[in-house]
Amino acid sequence: MFLERAKLHEIADIVTAMLSQDGFTCLDAEWEAQSRTLRLYIDHDKGIDLDTCAEVSHRLVESPELDQILPIEFNLEISSPGVERPIRTLDNFKAVQSEGCKIDVKLTEKFSNRRKGVGTIVAIDGDVISMKTAEGPWTFPWHLILKATKVVDWDKIQETLT
Repeated sequence: MFLERAKLHEIADIVTAMLSQDGFTCLDAEWEAQSRTLRLYIDHDKGIDLDTCAEVSHRLVESPELDQILPIEFNLEISSPGVERPIRTLDNFKAVQSEGCKIDVKLTEKFSNRRKGVGTIVAIDGDVISMKTAEGPWTFPWHLILKATKVVDWDKIQETLT
């Protein structure tokens, strides 16, 4: 079973609504068809650890809302977003733009002769994102994004530690 990106956005939004009263946000959802695994990346101001993932998993595993949107048997995984955290919403992209950090973007299909790239966001106009990449400028519509994550500059971090 294939899940379109729009369905994964819907799942992430539903999970955020279910958990928001406790300060959680669902940053992204991934579907692995072969293993029928729904992976949810959650975040909280206090951070995410293994116990938190287990607690959220227990809350969601029998969720009628998830069962309604995904009416098949599936495995549920709850995960921390890690340092190279997912970027899903336009608000997430605007926040990353203001930070000036690099992002890694993969599209569902080619746009402007490209399907993926790494770079910094230079502009967001409506739902159109423009990036500066090593291969040159790249502009694409937000709705074509399959996956986007922050890219940590480990060399810069190492410089600050030495």
